[in-house]
Amino acid sequence: MATQSEIQALIDQIVTNANYRANQLRPLLTSMLDFASAGQTQVFDGLIANNTTASTTLILQYGVNIIGTSTVTNYAAKLPQPVTGKKITVVNKSLMTVSLFPSNPGGQINNYPVNTPAIIPPDGKAYEFVCVENPLPGAWVWSPPAINQYDSGDISVTTTSSAFGSYICAASSSGTIYAAERSGLASSSGYAFNGLNGPQIIQNTPNVMPNSNYIAAFKPSTPWNAITKIKIYSNIVPLPGDNPSFTLTAGSQYNEYIAGTNTFVSGGIGGANSPFLQNPIVLNNVIPGVVPSPGVTTNIGDPGTVWGEVITTPAMFFYGTTPLSFIGDQFISTDGVNDTWFTRCISAFLRHQVVGNVKFRFFIEYY
Repeated sequence: MATQSEIQALIDQIVTNANYRANQLRPLLTSMLDFASAGQTQVFDGLIANNTTASTTLILQYGVNIIGTSTVTNYAAKLPQPVTGKKITVVNKSLMTVSLFPSNPGGQINNYPVNTPAIIPPDGKAYEFVCVENPLPGAWVWSPPAINQYDSGDISVTTTSSAFGSYICAASSSGTIYAAERSGLASSSGYAFNGLNGPQIIQNTPNVMPNSNYIAAFKPSTPWNAITKIKIYSNIVPLPGDNPSFTLTAGSQYNEYIAGTNTFVSGGIGGANSPFLQNPIVLNNVIPGVVPSPGVTTNIGDPGTVWGEVITTPAMFFYGTTPLSFIGDQFISTDGVNDTWFTRCISAFLRHQVVGNVKFRFFIEYY
């Protein structure tokens, strides 16, 4: 491929020679086309996300940008300076989402609020951003992946303790719900063992409530790449300053299988069931209307009951030796003899602090 200086030399020949033959234009036009095409497909690999805000130093370039590293403290990137009609491609091959900010303060992506980043899921797919407005601050458009929603369904448990450490542990799939009261968050492990052959819902048998050993865990049949929002509704009317809270715990493990099969060979590195969120979600929003006495009402979402919501960022999740945001079964690698798979299951925990027929329902938005 001709260099930029060689192309310029050909252009100079035309400018200084009025009798330049038409057939001599072919080398110039071919070289210019090759040069332009190469510029559009230039690949920038192994990029590392930086910071958590638009102050990031990772400024992407026109071409294909492959982000290989994103962490709970460094998960941001920024679009290049806007040029109307130009486009870039972004691929996130890290273990968590990347927040991609507009080029400049006041910039906009799609119809998001000004200065709001696009969230790139860690799915290894190519997402194209096109500049549609210049001069500054610039505007961009992209086609984000579809956001799916998990609905737990109505969960109902008659509680026996209002102690601070009393929880309802729950998991649900395809209309089947397992839930029971227990004391404390789960500390058991093992339900991601041989995860590829495991059921979608795993539970042990409840005994006398509250049962400190009860656990119900869930994994989706279609894996989730990243959680983007969590919302919880309840029938709880709390005492003043005594709001309930909601959290997710997770258990995960690497497992080995005979290559190309689901024949289990051995279990590898695993993580005990432990908090998946850095902080619980406090149910401190109140449904409008006449507030009844503290306790429980008949229905989820009755006037005076509380609900909570959080839009997630990578910093809201715990990070360990296993992929951060992935939930379900994921193929990792093969050596031709054995395949390595990763499995993560999650459990929902509501700290209720009331005695009665507690009801709640939670929604998880995910890529």
